[in-house]
Amino acid sequence: MVKRLFIALHVPTDVISYIEAAQQQVKQELRAERWQPLHNLHLTLHFLGDVDEQKIPELKKDIQIVSSIIRPFSLSIDHFGSFPKGGKPRVLWLGLQGNIESLQQMHLLLGKRLDRHESLPYDKRPYEPHVTIARKPKLHEELSLPLADWSHRFLPHPKPSWKVEGITLFQSELRPEGAIHTPLFTSLLGETTNL
Repeated sequence: MVKRLFIALHVPTDVISYIEAAQQQVKQELRAERWQPLHNLHLTLHFLGDVDEQKIPELKKDIQIVSSIIRPFSLSIDHFGSFPKGGKPRVLWLGLQGNIESLQQMHLLLGKRLDRHESLPYDKRPYEPHVTIARKPKLHEELSLPLADWSHRFLPHPKPSWKVEGITLFQSELRPEGAIHTPLFTSLLGETTNL
């Protein structure tokens, strides 16, 4: 049986509340085809796509190996961004600051583990850490996306920070009412493994 999977970091409740307030502010400036549901907010490390569920035990081992190498670290919300960076935006997101080096190392080490699997269709585009808040934003005609200005207007201080303490394997089920993301497995950072 095939499951749609991704590897990500949880976003804690207080940070989600902050993002919700920012999202409400932005909704006054633009419409979007789809606003990211708050219960689905996460920080993707690798999107794997459709994977044979027989691979899940090996993926869990990969996550455990990487999480044993990385120590807990802090991140915080920082700024607005969009994909693509030039032209009409398809995705509006929030970028991060803090220990980005540890986050990048985590992504890189996971990628090296995933490369060991044959026919694993994971996304290999350059990594830009972000939390998606809207898809296909529709701007009013007089507005562009002055994202630096938006960061000042819609992201009040203090911006919340949190400690990253684990890596989670999620299943994503696509339903008519929207995707449902279910955590399948979490490995805590800095814990030695017997694998």
